[in-house]
Amino acid sequence: MRRDRHLGNWITGGLVGFLLIAAVVSLLGLPGEDRSDLTFGGGDVRALPVGDAAQDAGATEEVAGIPAGFPQSVDGAVSAMMTYRNAADAALFRTSQERAEIAYRIFTDEGLLASGLSDQAALEAQERLGVNEAGVAERGDGSLDPTRTAFAVCAYELGAYRVASVVSNSVVSPGPGEPAQLPTEVVVTTWSPCLSGVGGTQDVAEVDIRWSLQASALRWDDGDWRVDTVYPDDAAPEPADPNDVAVTFDERARLLGKGWTLPADATEEVAPAFWAEGTR
Repeated sequence: MRRDRHLGNWITGGLVGFLLIAAVVSLLGLPGEDRSDLTFGGGDVRALPVGDAAQDAGATEEVAGIPAGFPQSVDGAVSAMMTYRNAADAALFRTSQERAEIAYRIFTDEGLLASGLSDQAALEAQERLGVNEAGVAERGDGSLDPTRTAFAVCAYELGAYRVASVVSNSVVSPGPGEPAQLPTEVVVTTWSPCLSGVGGTQDVAEVDIRWSLQASALRWDDGDWRVDTVYPDDAAPEPADPNDVAVTFDERARLLGKGWTLPADATEEVAPAFWAEGTR
C-alpha cells in the first residue's frame, strides 16, 4: 500500500487534498472555522465515549442511492456530514443525472455553488484514475477490470468525531417528550483514514491512505441537513503505523484526547469486504 502526502491531485485543476469539495473551498479562500482550541492528546483519557452518530445512521430515504433525510438533531447532523462528504466523492463516478441529484440534495444553495462538483470534474477524475463512469478500472486494451475500482472514501468507523459548535432555535410549542430547542447549524470535525486511488481486494498497491481532519458546517434546510461550508483540512495526528487503518480505541484516545467521540459503528477491525467497497 502506498502513502502519498500529495493525495488527490488527480482531481481537477491541481486541487489540493483528495476530497473534491474540501479542495475547492480551500482554493476559493472561504472563511474557515476558528479551531485554535483544537488540541490533541494529553490528559488521562482512558477511553473515548461512543456516540449515536455514524455514516448512514438515521437516514429515512435515498436520493440516487445515497442515504438522506436525517433527523433534526446533533447526531443527525454528524451522521449527515459523514454520509454526504463520502457521497460527494462517490458522485464523481455516477451518471450526470445522478450527480446532479446528489449535489442538489446534499448541499445548501451556497454550498452547491462553492462545491465544484461538476461533470467536468468527474470526467477529469475518471481520466486521471483510468476508470469508467462507474469507477471500474480500464485495462490498456480498453476492457474493464471489475476486480479494481476507484477509491475516494473516508472510513469514519475507523476514526472519531468532535462537535465544535451548535446553533439552536427554540420550539414554539413543544409537545410531550419533544425538545424545547432544535439545532439548525452544527459544525463537526472528523478524524479518519481517507483512501484514494484504484484497487481491490487482491491489489491495493495504488490506494493511498491519508489521515485526515475534516470540518464541515451543516445547516438545517428544507427538512434535512445540508453541507453549507467545508473547511480546508488541517494536519492530522497519525497512528504509530499510518499504513494500518485498524487503529485501536486505546490509540484513538491517546492520539485525540478529550472532546472526541467514537461513532456508533466504530470498530478496531477491517472487514473482509473493506478493500472491495471502493467509493461508498
